[in-house]
Amino acid sequence: MVHQNREASETGHIIFEEFTTVITLKEQMRVVDLEWHDFLQHLRFGRVQEHHIKMLRSLVLTNPGCMETDFSSEPWTNASLVTPRHAVRRLWNEAALQQHGHHAQCVIFQCHAEDTIKGQPLTLSECYAIATRASGRDQKRKQDLPATVEVAIGMQVMVTQNVQTDLDITNGARGTVVDILLSPDEPRISQIEPVVKLKHLPVCVLMKLNRTRATQLKDLEESVIPVEPASKTFQIKCKLAEAKVISRTVRRRQFPMTAAYAFTDY
Repeated sequence: MVHQNREASETGHIIFEEFTTVITLKEQMRVVDLEWHDFLQHLRFGRVQEHHIKMLRSLVLTNPGCMETDFSSEPWTNASLVTPRHAVRRLWNEAALQQHGHHAQCVIFQCHAEDTIKGQPLTLSECYAIATRASGRDQKRKQDLPATVEVAIGMQVMVTQNVQTDLDITNGARGTVVDILLSPDEPRISQIEPVVKLKHLPVCVLMKLNRTRATQLKDLEESVIPVEPASKTFQIKCKLAEAKVISRTVRRRQFPMTAAYAFTDY
């Protein structure tokens, strides 16, 4: 073991010495508010001052000096909620999407994940095994693709996995849905229904990214990127009739995205 560690250390040292160029980043590109930028700079070095504390307290909604908050008008209508609780994030996103569908008079499409085992649809017992998997606190389950994704034209969305880094479709990328290309096998849909449960996953969702360095794609508007369903596998345990437990590998296809009206702070 000691010999292996020594070899790894020597290899790492050789690789490190190959780096001959150092790039120092001096220009801050993300924060544009000068007062907030000044606060972050002082916070970074543990040098927060009294006027920074007063500035933070002035942003508390119950503070008499806080800006009047009317969540039905700008800029509050476009404000995002940050919460430490996953359940609050989920409920806020659901309510915000329903409100968007109502105001925009657009259909909300429910996209259910395509789960298969060795290319075959799941049996009832296998579906039950997925539903009764480990607690949501399990780190592996957090990385799963969601069972259901709701999308609507005009809604705010966030990508939850690195899909195509060269097109800036990365985990945390945010944007707006501009179109949804349904599967050619999808039955005829009535536009009267506010929520439609799709039989098949759409071919892709066209998303206009808020920030992107990608070159404009042919036949698409600037910053518009197609997001296709991603694939991921996970393990389940199924009980057979003779009480024997076996493992199965489930392949899930689903869109790696979620509504972007609320976020957890982690």
